Amino acid sequence: MIATPPPPALLMTPAERRRWLLSTWRYAVPALASMMLLVLMLAPLPLSVPAMPHLALMGVLVWAMLQPALMPPWLAFCIGALADLLFGVPLGVNATLFAIATGVMRLSGRLFGRHGSGFDWLLVAAVLFGFLLLTGPLMALAGRPTPVLPLLWQWLTSVMAWPLVARGCAAVQRRLAATAPLWRHG
Repeated sequence: MIATPPPPALLMTPAERRRWLLSTWRYAVPALASMMLLVLMLAPLPLSVPAMPHLALMGVLVWAMLQPALMPPWLAFCIGALADLLFGVPLGVNATLFAIATGVMRLSGRLFGRHGSGFDWLLVAAVLFGFLLLTGPLMALAGRPTPVLPLLWQWLTSVMAWPLVARGCAAVQRRLAATAPLWRHG
């Protein structure tokens, strides 16, 4: 967690309660950062191939590694549902896969503990490939079969873009961690 839990609200003065409520915006930073990456995915690319990396999924995966308590699977599900709505994908495809990918990242964090960025890169490449393998059947199940080649392009560009997304989210995480001692309820 970023901050210690507050005392019961009834024991706080109104000024302390107001200050604590205004300071809780930091809990929303992982979700907001992932949603910003989701909106960035809507930007047009001047390329003839569909080469936009899956920035939103990578943002969710980064936060599932950095702050697992702030990116639970239900929140990843909500961000995936938003991705479904924005991209015109049948509702539930990205939502389900985002939640599964977040669960896998949280489980790998428990199993493997602390490790290097190279291991993270390989792990994310494997999770993204699993996402690719499950997207096709889920889209076919929803009545909209998807060709494999665009999914492979997206996987390749996502794997290449991983270090940039991880560095960006880690910079935000460091910024939050630097303000954590100041982030108190009273």
